[in-house]
Amino acid sequence: DDNVIAIIFGCFPPKDIMRMRRVCRKWREAAKKTIVPMADFGVNSVVKYNAMRVMTTALPNLQQITICRLGNGHKYSDGEDPDEEMATAFAHFTTHDINIISNFRKPHRLNIDGAFMNGRYPTLFNFPLLEKLRISLCCNFKWELEMPSGFPSLRELDVE
Repeated sequence: DDNVIAIIFGCFPPKDIMRMRRVCRKWREAAKKTIVPMADFGVNSVVKYNAMRVMTTALPNLQQITICRLGNGHKYSDGEDPDEEMATAFAHFTTHDINIISNFRKPHRLNIDGAFMNGRYPTLFNFPLLEKLRISLCCNFKWELEMPSGFPSLRELDVE
């Protein structure tokens, strides 16, 4: 039964679950049900961004993720109300959709650390199970005081 397999998969880190899900259709379906353990998955390159894009459907129950800078010439899509000067200056960068993170169903910890972001991102503030949010070194990341209301389980907020 794939529920039993999902429980077993929950003992492994995300990288191993992603590998094991390729064995057969039953294991792929079990991976979708797996509550992925609190192993940090960091998005700090385009390769890791592409992995995250796949994981939003393959492992939608990922519990912890860190969003970082993607590398030279790459940025996350501009949010609402971006700084127009910055948007123009970096318009030639390859843009990656940060809103895909909203496809994760059960994140408990979200770290946004030095990510190249510009504007407000309401989709990042709608995770009912989120317990810890850390935002650091994001100079043009905008948020408003009512945005954390999308985190009814939030216990720790760290903004640097």
